[in-house]
Amino acid sequence: MSAKQIRSGHQRRVLNWLIDGSGTVSHIAESLNLRMPHASLALRQLRERGEVSRDEQGSIRGAKHRLNEAGRARLAEDALARAQQHVRERPVQAEAIVLSLDGAHVLLGYVKPPRSRLLSLPNRGITEAEEVSPVSKGRQGGRWAVQRTGEIQWYTLSSFQTTEPPRQQALSGTLTDWTEEVDRIGLVHATLLDTRNEWLLSPGTWFSEPEVDASLPMALIQGEHVLGTATGTEHNITPQSGIHAHLTVAVNRSLAISALSTNALAFVDKAQQHSTRYLPINAIKHWMRARHTRMSEERLIEKYHEVRHHLLGDGGQTPPIALQRQLLADFGQTEWLEGNDIDTIHFSGVSLNGARSLLEWYVDESLRECAVEWPYSIEEALSILERLLATGRCRILITSDGEYQSLSTATTVIRSEKKLMKATIQLGRGKNIPLTLQQSSDERSAHAVHKRTPASAKELLMFWDTSEGFDREGFSHSESDFERQKSMWRALSMYPQGDEQWANMNESTMPLASWIATPQQHRTSRWIRLRSILPTGWADLLPIENCETATLISALPKASPEWNLKALEKIRQRFTNNVESILKYQHFLHDDELGSWMATSILLAAGQMPEEFHELLEQACIRWLDAPHQTQSVLESLFPIGESLSAPLENCLTKCKAAAKLHPSDSTLYVWGMLLQHMESDEPMTPEFLRNAMKVLPSAWWRAWASEWLQVQLSSTSGRRWLAATVLPWPALLARPAGERGGFPAWPTTYPDGRIMLDEVLHILLLEDNLGKPALLDVYDMLATAERGEPVSYGRVHPLVGWLARPVDSWPSMGLDVLHQGDAEVGALLYARSFASKLE
Repeated sequence: MSAKQIRSGHQRRVLNWLIDGSGTVSHIAESLNLRMPHASLALRQLRERGEVSRDEQGSIRGAKHRLNEAGRARLAEDALARAQQHVRERPVQAEAIVLSLDGAHVLLGYVKPPRSRLLSLPNRGITEAEEVSPVSKGRQGGRWAVQRTGEIQWYTLSSFQTTEPPRQQALSGTLTDWTEEVDRIGLVHATLLDTRNEWLLSPGTWFSEPEVDASLPMALIQGEHVLGTATGTEHNITPQSGIHAHLTVAVNRSLAISALSTNALAFVDKAQQHSTRYLPINAIKHWMRARHTRMSEERLIEKYHEVRHHLLGDGGQTPPIALQRQLLADFGQTEWLEGNDIDTIHFSGVSLNGARSLLEWYVDESLRECAVEWPYSIEEALSILERLLATGRCRILITSDGEYQSLSTATTVIRSEKKLMKATIQLGRGKNIPLTLQQSSDERSAHAVHKRTPASAKELLMFWDTSEGFDREGFSHSESDFERQKSMWRALSMYPQGDEQWANMNESTMPLASWIATPQQHRTSRWIRLRSILPTGWADLLPIENCETATLISALPKASPEWNLKALEKIRQRFTNNVESILKYQHFLHDDELGSWMATSILLAAGQMPEEFHELLEQACIRWLDAPHQTQSVLESLFPIGESLSAPLENCLTKCKAAAKLHPSDSTLYVWGMLLQHMESDEPMTPEFLRNAMKVLPSAWWRAWASEWLQVQLSSTSGRRWLAATVLPWPALLARPAGERGGFPAWPTTYPDGRIMLDEVLHILLLEDNLGKPALLDVYDMLATAERGEPVSYGRVHPLVGWLARPVDSWPSMGLDVLHQGDAEVGALLYARSFASKLE
């Protein structure tokens, strides 16, 4: 693939400059040290070629020019042409080559991905002598550059065709590493961070990264507090006070404020975790001054002292109710203290007016350093934010509302990336330093130790927010041992990324904390080691899709019902797709702890088992009856409605009916067995038994008899009381289409013709008000309006429930939205019957 260089030096420099953003003619000319006519001519020629676009709004003189796709393509072709010109035989240890150098802008070619967008460059290239020398020379420090574009474009060295980046490898930096074949090159546009001294490497010079890096620019290391590291390096970033960081990711704001608030007054945007919130009393003086701009200073101080004495409990006259309400509106419920007694000020519950007054107090009266997380508009507080940064005492001002807005007094600007822990330090045009925010150190995280810890993985996941972290108020376990508190909260601070090294170090002494801190890719192996000692409820952190079947089975006793449901479904799928695989795990049937879970897994796949597995099926049934799990799903799998039972399944049915009598009377298995016995013997069922059946069994199992069971309950005071207190989707149970298949496992039936009549449910009107009454009133209304020929009533549990009592051909169109408008079962029946009628 051949490419052409850009012949015009002015055009190339202008296109190159526009990589970093738009600019006016005068701005471009000044930045590139071009005469205005030359810059204007170059831009006109580029516009004519369609490689630069000009904003047409406003005057032409001040219009901004932007690089478009055609311009980027021409720059890419120019870069490729320079690579074709200069890349010849590569010295053995060379990692990169200089392709062009134009002031601060350099074009580099890398034969391996650079470790960071912050590029460490040497002061000298590789000479022929070095190429054969076993000792590396000339690799002591040099200078820094930063990559200007997001992605590196890679080309093959053989034909310069576009290709994928090379595979990342852990290299030791030895000569052996670089004797391996190098077959591609990546082109990098970069900006030198320091151009006071000329970089002496000329185009065509190969080089390797220095073994010892140069010091970072002073703007990154002038401060005393570590904000993070330059991404891809181990160099700490310590900017001087006066940072303005616009961070839109909540976790990044939390990391930044934590890193720079040690021994400082912290203004944070977090809800106060304790019952009492404290604010500095003197802030009220600034608040009153902003509210009463025409009041004399003498009178204002007098009124302030009156309020102060009252709020501090020193007596004094009670402020007017209006003033108390205004204070509450702007500062929320709070206790007032002298400012020196406060270490953290919470903006939660504080209005913009109140927040401005708090900063006014800090700027005018406090001598402490601070770190501020400002959740309000920048525009509406521009003056005080400028003053805050100008004090030299504000280490960092973090904003997040709206778009970034420049503050002239900021010493350093940091912009957010939409990634956890990532941001960019802007040192100027084309100089965006990648920053990885520092996680809390052990010393700081000790202050974040709490007594409350999650009682289970389910609780951990429930109160984890990807942007905010953990809401510890939701944790129910109270840990009394301080060392376990520390290890748990250290592990929680690492979640979900984890830290394998830390988890390994703590596995024997703090197994649960080690389990929480384990990265996802290592969970399976750690589970094998810790399964027997982890508390019940912590298997939910295992990734189901990545676990082997044996691991899933071993985890079932220590997981939540919700996780078990998903894991059993995954096992069922695997057993169904490869029924022979069951034999690999059948030994679990004889395990005291896992036997009933293995039996459950086998029975859930019963419908797909060939004849030769029937003996194993009966063994599993016997094992399952000792400790049944997922009873509803297992019974539906063993005795599917509408299918005849094979001899082995008939044997299982006999065993299940006999064992059901031995189980608790409120268990699904017991109630199913008793209901089946009543049906087989045609025995009458007491109202009490029917209530228990409707409470314990899924409604889909008994709704074929819902009409007569409802009438039985309506006929007695105790039945009506139970109906009023029990929430059931009665309209969906009573309005099934005739002929629909129904029943429960081992007792199939069809829904009867004809619907329940209004005079059979009149006693609904006698029900006392309770949670179950609305659904039954909907039944009454839909039957009453249908029999009287009145318009369809608007339902309580679902707005369209009244249509269930009308012929389907009279219904309006029922789209998917009906599924989300009220009770789920009513919505599902409406949609299903409407859909079925269209098929007919």
